[in-house]
Formats: sequence, C-alpha cells, structure tokens
Amino acid sequence: MANDNLLDQFTGYIESLCAKHTSIRHSPSKKHFVRLDNDELLQEGKSNIFYPVVVMEKLTITYSGLEDSFRKSRHIELLFLDHVRDAGNFGNIESIFTNMESIAEDFLKKIRIDKRDTSNYPFLKSLVISNAEIEYVENIHTHLWGVLLAFDMELPFNNCIAAGRFE
Repeated sequence: MANDNLLDQFTGYIESLCAKHTSIRHSPSKKHFVRLDNDELLQEGKSNIFYPVVVMEKLTITYSGLEDSFRKSRHIELLFLDHVRDAGNFGNIESIFTNMESIAEDFLKKIRIDKRDTSNYPFLKSLVISNAEIEYVENIHTHLWGVLLAFDMELPFNNCIAAGRFE
C-alpha cells in the first residue's frame, strides 16, 4: 500500500513539473499532462489535450535480487510529444525532436535535483532511477513527434507479510 502511495506522489510530482516547465505550462484548463494508466486520455478526449504534451504510463513491476535481498522496481515511460500540421516539414519535425529531447532531459535533471530536497520531496528519497533511455518516436497518422523517456524506479520492498493476510 505504501508503494502505491509513492507512485501516486511521483505521478503528482511529474504533473507539477509539467505545470512548472516553461515549454509545457500544464494547467487544469489546458491539459498538457495525461496519464494512460487510468485511461485519462479516453475519458478527457483528445480535444482537451494541448501540445506539447507529456503522457505518462506506468508499466511493469519487476522483482529481482537475491533470496535475502529482494528488490522491487517499476518501469515508467514518459512520452514528450508535439503536433506538426505538415508531416512533410522535416525542418519542423527535427526541431520538435530536439526540443522534446531537451525537455525530457530537463525532467531527468530536475528529478535528480529535487531528490536532494528531502523536506519538500520526501517521497523521492526512497526512489532510485537506476538507468534512463530516450528514444525518438513518431506517429505520422496523428502528426505527433517527440521522444520516449523510459526509466526504472527502485522501490522499497518489505519482505514481511502483514498480520491477517493469510488464515
């Protein structure tokens, strides 16, 4: 249950970064942040999404480690996307790739900085981003281009079973 709370706090944190980043400017009236893990895009509708947009999806959970030292990690993917009217405007597309990569790197840098600020971001203290990868993505049919930032978050794993969980 505590790990779910960490993930909720981290999701709220990413949304706050979207609101604070000068190239994104997410707000309740102009959504530039969407979560796919709860079908928010389907519920809100594409007409309520503004570009550039950050799309967050929490994917797999992995358990690894030795018998006495089990670890839990969550694979996270953030899409940084922008819309192009003319799919043949390769200069504009290249500019979007560069801009979205720069924004994704800004997020990585900000997470590292904020991790040290345990008074304002105590939930980041226990999270460890062990590696990150940026990949260029495109969807020609929807005229969206950008980058996919993927990383794994190490989460605390409690090896004890709560009382009453088994009869």
